[in-house]
Amino acid sequence: MKGAINHFPMPAHKKILADIKDKPYFVKDNFVIKIIKSPWEDVFVNCLKQAKRQVYLASPFIKKQTAELIIKNCGHNLDIRYLNAFKLNNFFQGASDLEALRIFDACKIKQKNVPRLHAKFFVFDDMAIVTSGNLTPGGLKNNVEYGVMLAGKVSQEVERDYLNIFNDKEHPAITLDIIEEAQKILSSVPKEKRPKINVNDKKLFAEVASDENLSDRFSGGIESIVANLASWKRDVFDCLLLIKDDVFSIDEVYRFSEQLKKLHPDNKNIEPKIRQQLQYLRDLGLIEFVGDGVYRKLWV
Repeated sequence: MKGAINHFPMPAHKKILADIKDKPYFVKDNFVIKIIKSPWEDVFVNCLKQAKRQVYLASPFIKKQTAELIIKNCGHNLDIRYLNAFKLNNFFQGASDLEALRIFDACKIKQKNVPRLHAKFFVFDDMAIVTSGNLTPGGLKNNVEYGVMLAGKVSQEVERDYLNIFNDKEHPAITLDIIEEAQKILSSVPKEKRPKINVNDKKLFAEVASDENLSDRFSGGIESIVANLASWKRDVFDCLLLIKDDVFSIDEVYRFSEQLKKLHPDNKNIEPKIRQQLQYLRDLGLIEFVGDGVYRKLWV
């Protein structure tokens, strides 16, 4: 079975497979499948080091220490991209770190917000890993995770799927402006409303903090949101507060057009302006675009 791998001109793949030779792999029809079990941080780091062209990352959650790990082990001149489920509550509850996104931004890594992302998959040149583990200490080391490493034709399909998601215009870029605006809101949450966990060793807590099963609705208080929105953003958000249901249509927001026109008499394009503000609130992780003009509130 092992001799079959020699049929593939993939020296990098063979090196990585050799490094984890204690785990079984299967070769069939010009592709390789290898089981990946936790802890798998060493496998992940090895793949980062071996990549020569591209590293594509998709994980709803990411922590600062994992972002630092990625930067430390990636070579220069790589095409590095990242898909994140950017929802304010993910950062508020500690499942993800805004600092991780800030690190990526400083390194010119392209980042996109896919709010409904649940998959965790990664592409390293002609290899791919599909797993249950997030880019967190729990996902890489402490949780019981399971996945597969793919090489050959199947990994090429994973890469195509990744790029289709990344290039979808429905998924906005995560910019430094958005990161900073989210940080302002989180910093404005009153101390008594912030998540409290009794722990003396913060470094130890960072290693074991859970990154799953969180509500995606921000629970830090409406006041902290309102205090950091201005002008049109604040006015449209105030309109959303008057809509009783958590799921609403854009037509329900348009009903406030006359009210918004009185606040902004010089604007002659009220409905396009409303759509623009909804896009901003979506980018900020405060609402989710469900489809066909339907949105969902991401706060309580």
